[in-house]
Amino acid sequence: METGVLIALITSICTLLSTILAKWIDSKSGMRKDVTDIKEDIGVLKENDRKNGDMIYQMLDHLATNNNTGGIKKALDDYNSYFRHS
Repeated sequence: METGVLIALITSICTLLSTILAKWIDSKSGMRKDVTDIKEDIGVLKENDRKNGDMIYQMLDHLATNNNTGGIKKALDDYNSYFRHS
């Protein structure tokens, strides 16, 4: 057998074994589910942070300009519906 073919064969076998071994370890430890859960939680945290930022901005804008455009009421309604009724 040529050296190049032998190296390709050994590399293929190692890759196949490492793939199978990784899937077997994951099935035993459940790490993939944990990573999926963490990704979902990060999405929720980002949305929470955005809502909090919107509320803070509206309050500071209202205090800075002393306006009465209804923006703070809308932000409060959005905030309330997102955090208290979800």
